[in-house]
Amino acid sequence: MTNSEPARYRLSKPRIHFTDPRPASPAQLAVIGLGIWMAGVVIHSLAILVPIGICVLLVAGVAQLLRPRTHTMYWRGRQIDLDDEPTATGRLYRAIFKH
Repeated sequence: MTNSEPARYRLSKPRIHFTDPRPASPAQLAVIGLGIWMAGVVIHSLAILVPIGICVLLVAGVAQLLRPRTHTMYWRGRQIDLDDEPTATGRLYRAIFKH
């Protein structure tokens, strides 16, 4: 290829992007759990959903307590967020929630 020839790029096949089903925060998980619980309470034939909704609400509460903390600092006039060292609970949180 010489300098006078335009660069040619191979077109790749378009990739299929699947949506991530994980909730973004414990609050979203709590809303999902509340919806499951309410469906079980309101519709009697779905009563099995009541304990499942309560379990989802409990997981959301524990996740809220275990979420990793960030430290906000300013550097050269810009706000930056610093994460702590990765811990087992932080990795578990990021496995459950998209971040």
